[in-house]
Amino acid sequence: MRTILYDEHVKLGGKIVDFAGWEMPLWYKKGQSAEHHATRKSAGLFDICHMGEFVITGKGSMEMMSGLLTNDVMGMEEGQAMYNFMLNEKGGVIDDCIIYKFSDEKWMLVVNAGGIPGDLQWLKTHAPAGVIVTDKSDDTAKLDLQGPNAPKIIRDLAGEAALEKFGFFRFRDNIMLKDIPVLLSRTGYTGEIGFEIYCDIKHAVRLWNMLLVAGEKYGIEPCGLGARDSLRTEAGLPLHGHEIHPDIPALDTPWNFVFEWEHEFIGKSALLKVKAEGNKQITLPFVMNGRSKAMHGWLVNLGGKKIGHVVSGVLSPTLENRPIGFLISELPLEPGTKLTFNEEGKARILEGEISTSPFVKPTSRMKMKNFL
Repeated sequence: MRTILYDEHVKLGGKIVDFAGWEMPLWYKKGQSAEHHATRKSAGLFDICHMGEFVITGKGSMEMMSGLLTNDVMGMEEGQAMYNFMLNEKGGVIDDCIIYKFSDEKWMLVVNAGGIPGDLQWLKTHAPAGVIVTDKSDDTAKLDLQGPNAPKIIRDLAGEAALEKFGFFRFRDNIMLKDIPVLLSRTGYTGEIGFEIYCDIKHAVRLWNMLLVAGEKYGIEPCGLGARDSLRTEAGLPLHGHEIHPDIPALDTPWNFVFEWEHEFIGKSALLKVKAEGNKQITLPFVMNGRSKAMHGWLVNLGGKKIGHVVSGVLSPTLENRPIGFLISELPLEPGTKLTFNEEGKARILEGEISTSPFVKPTSRMKMKNFL
């Protein structure tokens, strides 16, 4: 499969790879490191059109979403977005997602590309009479504009009034970027201040090029999957299928903030049972000593005894290419705990230690006026 922007990626010299069945750019001519640094220091533009968007409407939709998501959607305000886990009965993560509240009877749920069919079926299965779930994925384009110069680019296209009192995890619909109507969301997956921008698919190519032209004087770079992965890891954010998974109980992770335990949701009872019995799958951040990465699937050892495995590992451009990542451990470990890593069946042993998350201090929550 290809997004509507595939031809634009080819024109820009993107290295195209398979990503969950999608032909996507891994990086462009300047390479992953340049794209990563551009996002941290100026601005990066990402094609996220492969993601899924569902609109949920009708009386009872708020109660439905409350029962399906781990965070407290009942307390959300109109114009607010919220990061969430959607769990199965075992307490594993079906998907991580962002929910947008338009009103008590209208919501948008944004999900990962690989989860679209299953997530849609899950929502429809749990929708009560009168609640309608509509898949808008094929009609919706999503571009992510991230970095400290992102607000300047939006200001130049929409006017400064569009950004006044625009808080973190808030969104505004029907914002005009020149003559293109968009939903502008102050969210993202890099740790930097920025926006996720939704528009009708028919405007996608023009909007992509408009943002690149408007951002040229601000150092914008188109960014591929490689930079997206290193940026999200530095920001301490999970990737579904790696740090979070349908078969791993969603407990004892750096993302415990997604739980509001005072309400009932699918998977809650299973998680409480795991918690009472003692969780043996604890997700922790780590850093390596030296320049070699510990790769996905490598064994993690404490005092010569295997205690877990690596679920992701990248070189951190912001931290001068120091290797960082996440592991799953049978034991709770404090930051600074010394570990060794090795590929199963191989004699080579690398050293590292438990870290804190996020690895890089975020700017995403800072006031918008600081960047204009």
